[in-house]
Amino acid sequence: MSLFAPLVFASVVATMVSRSFFGIGPWYRVPAFDFPSLIQLPWFVILGSLAGVLGASFLKMLQYSEEAFGKLRWPLSGKLALGGFAVGALAVFVPEVWGNGYSVTNRILHGELIETPFPILFLAGIFFAKWLGTAITVGSGAVGGVFTPTLFLGAGLGSLFGLVLHRIGWATDLEVGAFALVGMGSVLAATIHSPLLAVIMIFEISLNYSLMPPLMLGCVVATLVARRFHAESIYTEPLRRKGLEVERESQHLGAATMQTVGDLMREPVRPLRDTATFREIADRFLTCSNNFLPVVDGDRRLLGMVALQDMKEYLNAGQELNSVIAFDLMRPPPPGLTPNQKLLAALPILLASELRNIPVINNPAESKLVGNLVRAEALALLSEAIANRTMPAR
Repeated sequence: MSLFAPLVFASVVATMVSRSFFGIGPWYRVPAFDFPSLIQLPWFVILGSLAGVLGASFLKMLQYSEEAFGKLRWPLSGKLALGGFAVGALAVFVPEVWGNGYSVTNRILHGELIETPFPILFLAGIFFAKWLGTAITVGSGAVGGVFTPTLFLGAGLGSLFGLVLHRIGWATDLEVGAFALVGMGSVLAATIHSPLLAVIMIFEISLNYSLMPPLMLGCVVATLVARRFHAESIYTEPLRRKGLEVERESQHLGAATMQTVGDLMREPVRPLRDTATFREIADRFLTCSNNFLPVVDGDRRLLGMVALQDMKEYLNAGQELNSVIAFDLMRPPPPGLTPNQKLLAALPILLASELRNIPVINNPAESKLVGNLVRAEALALLSEAIANRTMPAR
């Protein structure tokens, strides 16, 4: 969360600079699709599942390709030459593998490729060719990127799925391009393991809001399925192979909640004896910043708490103040925290307490004051751990 502000600032600046040069037009020209009925949503659950399997398979394919090229005892220039030769040979038969895939993806979205004599075979051919060509390119060490090829594969998968449904006679009221657009987002979500980011990015590059419900559903399902088959995303996998561990949300949250009160406990606020006079209590409040002071007996057992505001009713008293002691002013002790108590178990007490420094006792039976827990510090630790669950990691 500490990086959120500079991230937003950098994103805004980058967006405005980009728009000043290239305008605000969408990357892909997407027709206006309508989503007429909720009964069509199950098709996108199936598409999301297929996209999850495709995303995990694509990541494994990239990994196998890099390992295969890594076994060659060739210089980098030789590996690049081999990769270029393989992709060039593939492009002789399927020229659609060239480039970043913008033009072909746009043709898929507009349904132009389904007008060929054998659309399913044609789409399947360029789909597998692009898959293989991207794997060879990445494995050989060439710098080409995998973002747009991922969108290409997603569009191809969605278009194939829609074509098969139409041939069977199902979902005929939905255009093939609608399946292609949802497929783009779903495969992207499956490879980056971040459904919300995929939804936003597909909306940004298409500026088409009509398919948001099935797009969100497909992205979530694809992410869940892909994580089941491949734990790493397309961006964390290279880091893992280089020995750089990416902090996981579950690990971060677990590390915080597995901490105990004793891990954060500080020295106790200097307590008052139960026999302390009103004058002694007043002097203590004047010399410290606490609004509550613990009261203990001779064995340091916590008896209660004296609140600064509870002393106001005695301000106009006369000689009778000499007979008022801490035992007369104290409130009942708050629910006790113990050093071995988990922070997560202490959360209800932290939320309900009005104390800045919550007393910690050794155990409920003896109730001896041994320390205090700073409420704001404990809540901040738990809040940060929960907030980090939004990071695009598993």
